[in-house]
Amino acid sequence: MKKIALYLTILNSIINTSLFSEEVTSKIDLDISFKKSIVEDIINKELPNLIEDSGSGSEIFNGKKNGLLGSGLNLLSAIDKKFSQPSESFIWAYKINRSPILFNAHGQEVEAVTDISGLFKASWSRTKDGTEMTLNGNAGIKSTLSISPDWKLESNSSPFLNISNKTIPLNLDVYGLKFKTDINIGDSLEKSISSKLRKATKELDEKIRAFDLKSIVEKNWNKLKEPILINKDYDLWLTINPKAARYSDMISSNDDLSIKVGTDVDLNMYFGEKPAPLTFTTLPPMSFGFVDDKFNIVLPISANYNKLNNIINENLKNKTFKTSSIISSNFSNMNLSSENSVLSIKMDFDSTIFNFLKRNGNIVALLKPNFNKETGTLNSDSFDYTLETDSILLKFINSLLKNKIKEIIKTKYLSFDSTKEVQVLKNLLQEKVTSVELDKNVYLKSTIESLNIENFSINDESLSITFKLIGESTIEIVEN
Repeated sequence: MKKIALYLTILNSIINTSLFSEEVTSKIDLDISFKKSIVEDIINKELPNLIEDSGSGSEIFNGKKNGLLGSGLNLLSAIDKKFSQPSESFIWAYKINRSPILFNAHGQEVEAVTDISGLFKASWSRTKDGTEMTLNGNAGIKSTLSISPDWKLESNSSPFLNISNKTIPLNLDVYGLKFKTDINIGDSLEKSISSKLRKATKELDEKIRAFDLKSIVEKNWNKLKEPILINKDYDLWLTINPKAARYSDMISSNDDLSIKVGTDVDLNMYFGEKPAPLTFTTLPPMSFGFVDDKFNIVLPISANYNKLNNIINENLKNKTFKTSSIISSNFSNMNLSSENSVLSIKMDFDSTIFNFLKRNGNIVALLKPNFNKETGTLNSDSFDYTLETDSILLKFINSLLKNKIKEIIKTKYLSFDSTKEVQVLKNLLQEKVTSVELDKNVYLKSTIESLNIENFSINDESLSITFKLIGESTIEIVEN
């Protein structure tokens, strides 16, 4: 510890060497994301930017809807040979351009959409009679993503095509005979666009389902069965026990698509011998429910006085405290205890007066620590001590300077601003969690937004401090 003071020693011992903790449920919510480019590449491979098709009337007129026109044209063929093969002599073609792909997410559904626009032309091969029509609409893939109770990522995708004119009106005036019918180009559009998108949906679903979320989570969660050694100097162990899991809506952000996943876990910390491994055999079942955008970890840590006394006394060795301008003291055999939220500190001391007079004795101090959550400061307005020594000189000095000594101890040793130390701890944690490789091409990336001391309390058995971490995490899936 860099700052040695009575209260700072106690606080830092708790921060660095928690002995046991109450069970508490923390929420760790994150996004499982993948690049939009994965979907874009699949669609681009199947569906070109320019879509063209052409054919003869036989591909349009053959159908009940156009039977009247076909009969009329057959009648005309008896008058004019140029209508003898009406279907083949009627030709058509269209060109459609598509835009870059855009994404929309609604609940569990995500759409990859491209706008399409083009022109359809049709005419008789030997006359000027014909028609021309603009084509507008959109096409794409609609996917519903979900996670099964046993942690399998499910994807059900289907293509869609919305065109302003799948049937185009055709008016003809041949030898005074007027014909009016609709040309149906739906089958051609289905063949040119929807069938290609159907291939893309199959590939997309296979790719998403091939991502073995369960194995990745299970592999890492199984590691959590074994307690994690946090501080080897003090034998500090952390256990993480999963309790529940849930997922919710799809999210479309700048370059990524993601699905929210949340877990509830119980965190416990122990001091001493390694705890027994946890006994959970399977992951908690996944269900659909509300998931926040952040993780919210609450970690209460408590230290019983017996263990804490051992740690503090070890840290007090060879430490000197300036209790006044003329007195320097070394402390040993410190014993902490508490009754009715009042902390009692008993300890032996060896003091040096005027840098050459050596005296010793013991001190019994009583204080009631206060923690200000808003400022992150610890202090003790209620503080007093009793000096027990055979030194008449030390007793006399204490009677003269006690109020001053109390004030020095209160302001210098019993007041602690945790802001700097907490910021250092936050920075250390951020380094650890910025990017963690979970599996090949799978990374856990986290940002800690805040780390605060939420509460500090004492009771007859222990001192307790509660930390709260808030931040964001994403499991990012990348391509090779």
